[in-house]
Amino acid sequence: MSRTLPFQRSAQAARARLTKAQLLPIPRAVAGDLALRAHLSLEAIRGACDHIGPAQHITEVVLLGKFLSEAGHGELSHESLLAADRAMAEVFDGGRRTGTWGVSSESAFALLAAIVTMYDRQLHSATLGALTTASDRLERFKGGEAYQPLQKRRA
Repeated sequence: MSRTLPFQRSAQAARARLTKAQLLPIPRAVAGDLALRAHLSLEAIRGACDHIGPAQHITEVVLLGKFLSEAGHGELSHESLLAADRAMAEVFDGGRRTGTWGVSSESAFALLAAIVTMYDRQLHSATLGALTTASDRLERFKGGEAYQPLQKRRA
């Protein structure tokens, strides 16, 4: 009869298992669901949506895309981030004025579409730990913490 190895039940062992799980890719179903939501939100603001939710979601996607790119998954320049911020500011300004949230120019939509597509690729290549870290940064940013780029590690 085979004997099983004893399983440590300490907090340290639980953290080690969590750390190992963070190194795994994002589960395909989860990555697909998150990407689909981003693409649907983008399409909603392309056609002038009557509620603010999709615009808020795209803003979060832009920030998550930037945070994931800083972690080494994809490339989103600071200039693209600023341009996307300006595009989303126009969406929010128009929404407050008219009650419909939509992208006003094709160039702004093309930029946001490129970012959402990059985010989709990031979700299918990044680790769960990278997404968790990016999500934590997003929550801190939404809580009022100033944006600070990640410090590059020395080789």
